[in-house]
Amino acid sequence: MKKYLLVAIMLISGITASAQYRESQTIWDQLVWDDEKLNILFDTRIDFQDLVHRHADDEIAFKGQTVRLWLVGEIVPGIRYRLRHRLNKAESTIPRDNYSGATDHAWISFDIGTRWNIIVGKQSVMIGTFENDYNGADVYQGTMVFNDLDASKTGVNVAYRAGKQIFNFQVTNSDTPQFASEEYDNRALAFNFLWVGDLFNETIRTRWGYGTFQHTKTKFYNWVTLGTQFNFGRFTTEFDYYGGNRQMDYGYMVNVSELGYRYVHDQSISLHCEYNFGKWRPFVKGIWDKRYDKIFESTAYRSLGIEAVAEYYPFTGTRTKDLRFHAAYAYKNTDFRGPYSGLRNGETHTFLIGTRWMFKVK
Repeated sequence: MKKYLLVAIMLISGITASAQYRESQTIWDQLVWDDEKLNILFDTRIDFQDLVHRHADDEIAFKGQTVRLWLVGEIVPGIRYRLRHRLNKAESTIPRDNYSGATDHAWISFDIGTRWNIIVGKQSVMIGTFENDYNGADVYQGTMVFNDLDASKTGVNVAYRAGKQIFNFQVTNSDTPQFASEEYDNRALAFNFLWVGDLFNETIRTRWGYGTFQHTKTKFYNWVTLGTQFNFGRFTTEFDYYGGNRQMDYGYMVNVSELGYRYVHDQSISLHCEYNFGKWRPFVKGIWDKRYDKIFESTAYRSLGIEAVAEYYPFTGTRTKDLRFHAAYAYKNTDFRGPYSGLRNGETHTFLIGTRWMFKVK
């Protein structure tokens, strides 16, 4: 099975808010800012999912993968806002920023002339890669880093536009256990730089980032995130890389409940290939993950995965054009190494079918 997996992966080898916050190729590109003061949108995805484990019982369920409410608008020309709240996530409150954990976005944006833009409030962390740029409802099998990173934090982003290139510099809170130490979590900050690039009239687009996340007063965890997209007519390829250090409790992966937080170096790579037939938009995606435990000085595990997805957009009306149906198959194999080499490889097959839509209520 692993040989077939490797072969498959080889084969598939203005400073506006919308400029940076492209939520997906299929939905957010079609949702443009207008001069209305209030737009209300309802965003949801529902799947029937069958998860088959190699050494455990199957999991079969209908799941609400995404249930979110959006409030977006432009107060006056050049001043915009967004509130995005999850209706299927616990209403936990983080004392440091006083926002619910279910609130992804709560920001206001200011254009300063034609080149500068400032966003203040809870916002997407400026991590590079195209996978991270998608709405989570459009990711069926994410890389290890995509699944684990806290994608929303409170802070300030300053963007500068030079032609078709946008350069972002962001400062946010950094209070998650994977980055901030327990003694410093009420003071730690994160600093991110992201280049949103457009080369050769969108033939090549970039999401290249560098971030440094404060752990203690003098120690920082550094991350490099590189996303490059190639467009040739209806065919699109995206190659993404994540790499950096953090603290992670991965006991659930190795069946050690008392493992606790470990100092690790994580890397993830994904390759996404898609062809747009119009109403049909199939794609394949390969992923590779590696976790290196810096305390053990050994690789803990590596994973390989592949997915095939078919999305169908049957409607063309203004209010229904973003309604889609989808079917997907995903395979993942985890190979344990070092101190966990005695564990059997983890292997999962995921089958799902569902629907997703984002409707403008007002």
